[in-house]
Amino acid sequence: MVTNTAAKLAACVLVCIGLAGAIFAQTSPLPGPTVPAKTLPVPDGGESLVINPTTGECRARWRRDLRWTREEFDKSCAHLGLSK
Repeated sequence: MVTNTAAKLAACVLVCIGLAGAIFAQTSPLPGPTVPAKTLPVPDGGESLVINPTTGECRARWRRDLRWTREEFDKSCAHLGLSK
């Protein structure tokens, strides 16, 4: 009779230890992606956000009224493979 009670007590203790371990094993989620050091430009109200020249603008070549300098324009269009 003593061994049956000792076995039940041991099983109860093991279950309690297992539950306590499961509770304490919970961790906080890992942080998401970090913000890059340089933020993207934010347009003013009513202004459209255009970071790089479009394919059509690259085909039409650089003009003075564009928002990019000639060097910026050529560099961006070179990435598209459409410059000159």
